[in-house]
Amino acid sequence: MDWTKKTSHPHFVAHFKSDFYFDGTDEASPFGNKAGADTLVALEEFFQDKEVEGISLSDFPRHIVESQLGMTYFPPKDMDSGSLAKLMEVSEADVWRSDQVVLATAFGQIKITGYIIPALKDMAHDALGRMKATNDLLGREDEFGYYDKMLYDLMTFEKTYVSVLPDLWCKRCQM
Repeated sequence: MDWTKKTSHPHFVAHFKSDFYFDGTDEASPFGNKAGADTLVALEEFFQDKEVEGISLSDFPRHIVESQLGMTYFPPKDMDSGSLAKLMEVSEADVWRSDQVVLATAFGQIKITGYIIPALKDMAHDALGRMKATNDLLGREDEFGYYDKMLYDLMTFEKTYVSVLPDLWCKRCQM
């Protein structure tokens, strides 16, 4: 798997400038953990396989977590600390893995295509919030501020499917 800038869409490289986005060994990066790396590979295959039907990008994280990882998928959502604590008591690994897969799918879509669908952007926002809250709850420190950086970078990224349609149309017109 090649996480370098050479294999990333120019929109991804231009906006996501921090080195950890291209580090396949940094556990906190979107692709540096096993779930993130495997999700990126599956996402690349998803975009290349024109025969894939029945799975949308917003359902892709659920598909990966349940079908490939054999875990329960927990859609990311904002929750109070008491509800999060109860959820983590019974399903910490599944919740954490669900959030990792959502992040890898969202950042992976941008890395591969140069844009993100709004539903996936919202899911990644909620996953980052839940991961940060989970770390706070469990006393883990985000010593490098990755979650805040990823959240800021994601929220300031403006290339959605709708925003790139004119570019896609023009490229097709030039063919």
